[in-house]
Order: sequence, then C-alpha cells, then structure tokens
Amino acid sequence: MAIREYGMRKQSIFLLFFAGCMVFTKTEKKQSNQIIEVYENSKVPEKVELSLKVFDEFFNELRSELVNSVSKKNFDGAISICKVISPELEKKYSEKYNMKVYRISDRYRNPQHKPTEDEKKVLEFWSQKLTEKKPLLPVYYETNQKMKVMKPIKIFAEMCLQCHGNLDTMDQKLKQALKKEYPNDQAYGYKMNDLRGAFVAEF
Repeated sequence: MAIREYGMRKQSIFLLFFAGCMVFTKTEKKQSNQIIEVYENSKVPEKVELSLKVFDEFFNELRSELVNSVSKKNFDGAISICKVISPELEKKYSEKYNMKVYRISDRYRNPQHKPTEDEKKVLEFWSQKLTEKKPLLPVYYETNQKMKVMKPIKIFAEMCLQCHGNLDTMDQKLKQALKKEYPNDQAYGYKMNDLRGAFVAEF
C-alpha cells in the first residue's frame, strides 16, 4: 500500500507541475500580445521611439502634399493624386528607416489599408477609450515574433470631412471621383475627432 501511495503522490506532483507549466506558458503568450500605451516622457525601446518620429514625418509630408493638391485641383481633382501619394510615402519611409510603415483603418478607402486581426483589436481598444472620453495614446506590442507600433489618426480638421464626412452633403464631383477611384469605399460618415485609423510600423 505504501509503495502504491508513494507512486500516486509522485504522479499527482508531476501532474500539478505540468499544469503549472501550462498556465505559465499561456500567461507568457498573453503578455507578448499585451498592448502597451506610450505616455509622454515614457521610457520605451529605441525603435518604438523612432517609429513615433517617423509617423510625425509621414503625417506632415502627407498633409503638405494633400493641401498642395487641393489648392491646385480642388478636392475632386486631388483624389487621384492622393491615391498615388499615400502608397509612395509608405514605401519611402519603409525603405528609409528599414521597417514596414503603413496606414490602416477599419473603414478603409484603399483595400491595402485593411487592418490585420491584431490591428483591429487596437482600433477597438481606442474606440473604447473614446467612449470613455479618455485620450488616445500610441501603443506598441509584440505579435508573431515582431514588434508593432501604432499611433491613432483622428479627424482633426474640417478639411478632412470634405472627403470623409456625410455623403448626403458631399460635393457631387467629389463623390463621383471617389466612386471612380475607390468603388468599394468605406471611409465616409465621420465627424470631428472620430477615430479614422492608425499609422503602423512593423519590425
């Protein structure tokens, strides 16, 4: 009996240890996908900090190009230019900084900006923050052995609503240009301060 009890105890200890390892492994996996918010003056990995600077460069150049296009060709004429400029800038900054840099949106205009499942979770995370009237901060997290950094893009000016606002009040020429360039467009119906999408860096 003593030998049998000892064997059973040994087996129980092994099973408890194995179960503990499984829980630990699951926890570690969850932590690797944890969304970490970047506060002002936060200490973050060097490449995360670089990504945020890249986003600012990207945004400033894209905004400048769009304003210039609109001033020359109006909003409807600028649509075709915007369609070319955006992917060119994504390629430019990806090559310049040796990381994949792009934009995404859950209501995308360009199908190439469709978010991945993990990116959708971040957009949902930010949407909840908006509901709670909390600030939207840049984030970073690990997925599939890669690091991703994301910064929210919000509707920040009335100019944005010219192309992304209410379809019923949108200029007819602009609507026709959008339909021609983006037949499956979803990027409309926004209001000021809505979450439009995000800049993403992957490395």
